[in-house]
Amino acid sequence: MTQITFWIDVDNTLLANDEVKQELDEHLHIEIGPVLTQRFWDFYEQARQEKGVVDIPLALTRLREHTTEHDMDDFTYHHVRSIFENYPFFKALYPQALETLHYLSTLGTTVIVSDGDLIFQAEKIFSSNLADAVGGRVLLYVHKQEHLDEIRQLYPADHYVMIDDKPQILADTKVILQEHLTTVFVQQGKYAALPLPTHFRPDITVAHIADIQHYTAQQFLEKDHTA
Repeated sequence: MTQITFWIDVDNTLLANDEVKQELDEHLHIEIGPVLTQRFWDFYEQARQEKGVVDIPLALTRLREHTTEHDMDDFTYHHVRSIFENYPFFKALYPQALETLHYLSTLGTTVIVSDGDLIFQAEKIFSSNLADAVGGRVLLYVHKQEHLDEIRQLYPADHYVMIDDKPQILADTKVILQEHLTTVFVQQGKYAALPLPTHFRPDITVAHIADIQHYTAQQFLEKDHTA
C-alpha cells in the first residue's frame, strides 16, 4: 500500500484568516482609533514585504517604537498585544476543518506545514486545536517550499499531498516534486478568485476544506478531480 503524507496549510485553508484580520481591525479601531490602526497595518505590510511572511510581533514592536506615550501609553499597548495573543482562533476554523483532518489521518500521516512567524502563528495553530488534531506534527517556515527536503526527511512517504489556498506555493512545489506530489487547491480566501500561475493546474480543486472528505486515498494518487 502506498504511504501518503498530507501537508496541510492553515491560513484560509483550515482557518478563515481573512475574517480574523477583519475582526482584529475592528478591535484595533475601538482600542486605538483609525490613525494608529492604519499605522499598525502599514507596519504589518512593511514586515511582510521585508520577510516574505506575516510577522505580527514585529509589526507590534514597530508600532510601539514609532508611537509616543502620549498617543498610546504602555497599558494600551499591552492591551493591543493581548488582542492578538488571546484571539479565540478556534472560532475561526472553517466548518468541518477538524473533521477533515481526522478523516485524512485515516488515509495517511497529517502534518501542518504553515508559513508565518514562530510566535503568533504557533499560538494560532495550538489555540485553535489544530496541533492536537494532527498529533502535534506542526512545521513553521517563512517559505515552506524552500524546505521540502527537510520536511520529507522528517515525515517520509511514498507520495505527498499538499493542501493549500495559495496556487503559487502549490505550483512551486509541483515543479520540484513532480509526480511524487498531488496538489489540492482549496478555493477559500483572497486567492480563490485570482488567476492561476502560468502553466499550472491543480491536480484537485475543492471549494471548501470539508469537500476533501469526499476523496479516497486512491483518488489522491490520481489526477484531474474537481469538486
